[in-house]
Amino acid sequence: MVVITPEQVGRLRVLVADDDPGSAASVAELVRMLGHEPVVADGGTRAVEIASTTPIDVALLDIEMPEMDGLEVARRLLLLRRQGVYIAVITGRGSEADLQLSASAGVIEHLVKPCTMKALTGVLRRADDYLRRNAPTPQLH
Repeated sequence: MVVITPEQVGRLRVLVADDDPGSAASVAELVRMLGHEPVVADGGTRAVEIASTTPIDVALLDIEMPEMDGLEVARRLLLLRRQGVYIAVITGRGSEADLQLSASAGVIEHLVKPCTMKALTGVLRRADDYLRRNAPTPQLH
């Protein structure tokens, strides 16, 4: 098993949104094992509610959720957070058309289920790097 420590990658607050409780719990546990803080939402509407009141760094979204799908969640997260969130989807859909739909919604990474520890490790490393590169620079007064 590949495990990275918080010293290798900063501790990230990761929103996990999936209407399947087992899938959400599994991904959240992997996030926790990698030294990050998962915040679980049981669907798209709840994910947006959480993101509107809780700072998040990374969103791991299922695409097929009732009420609000993961692509709509991605669009709304970008409106809420601008560039300050790294969005990935974890889905059973992996066609070229699905990849294009994800990209048009602002998704940075599109993973096909099942999500492995190795794949999630890579996503979180790239997310950390992305967030560090895109962090606002402090203004000196």
